[in-house]
Amino acid sequence: MRYRYKLQLILGIIAILLLTACGGSGEETPTVGATQPPDPCAEANLPAEVEKVHKITREFDDYAALASNTPQSQLVQVIPELQRVLRDAEDLEVPACLTDLKTLQLQHMNTVVQTLLLFVSSGDVNTVAQGIAQSRELHTQYDVEMARLLGITLTVVTRTQPAATEPPVTPQAQATETSPPAPMVTNTGANDLNLRVAPDFNSAPLHVLAVGQSASAVGRTADAQWILIQVPDQPGETAWVYASVVQLNVPIETLPVSAP
Repeated sequence: MRYRYKLQLILGIIAILLLTACGGSGEETPTVGATQPPDPCAEANLPAEVEKVHKITREFDDYAALASNTPQSQLVQVIPELQRVLRDAEDLEVPACLTDLKTLQLQHMNTVVQTLLLFVSSGDVNTVAQGIAQSRELHTQYDVEMARLLGITLTVVTRTQPAATEPPVTPQAQATETSPPAPMVTNTGANDLNLRVAPDFNSAPLHVLAVGQSASAVGRTADAQWILIQVPDQPGETAWVYASVVQLNVPIETLPVSAP
């Protein structure tokens, strides 16, 4: 009996030693390293990050287009929506590679909102003209930066000298070039423009001048703030467009005065 007890004790000690040896061999169970978060500025991820910013810009542009078609007295209904979208843009966190894009976005939005607020409070058309010009320039810079991030070639329309590859000017062609061009206005902006009954933001809109569309200019106001144009595809019908939001191919002073 005593022999059997000693044998069991010895076997138990051997089992404990074997377990200890297995656990203390110095080998550790390999652990899986923490997964690194994806780089938002990587080429594969960048379009999705840009879209987060541009989605807010598109919403703002929609409200800005609505504001351009809204009488001055009713702009107070649209401005709060523009301010809301501006706050959404401010709150959006972006990676370092999109800092410049967001900066241009916020500068453009702030310029539009401040221009509208000043216009509502003072009705100063000169302030509106300056604000519109500045906001359009900022939007163009925003578009260029977004195209750069996405690897897209964006053509910005500017007035340049004739290319050196153009054919020599013949006497007949030179005579044609010296003839004054027909006055034309072109909507070079990002939104359709209202054509109004009278040279006044509160007057009723008749038609629109679509993005990229041109029309004959037939007159102007005495202060050169508004241009009277021939409504496209409406022979004999004219309407007014605000001069600062279109491109005119001749000096505005060469147009006849058609209204005070």
